[in-house]
Amino acid sequence: MQRTQEVLTPTEARQSSPRRLNLRVLVTSLLIAVVAAVALYAVFYGGSTQMSTPDPAPTQSTAPSP
Repeated sequence: MQRTQEVLTPTEARQSSPRRLNLRVLVTSLLIAVVAAVALYAVFYGGSTQMSTPDPAPTQSTAPSP
């Protein structure tokens, strides 16, 4: 028993699936990457933490007069 192979034209061979699974994977991956980037930004740059800058040098102060 010999099988005959179906011959496709180049246009037919390039047709994609109507379910668009590749698009779903790409969009889902992009959304996960954006959420991860926002989360990392919030962890490292968000919040009310103070920057670690040195305090200014103390100035000479005089005692208050009586």
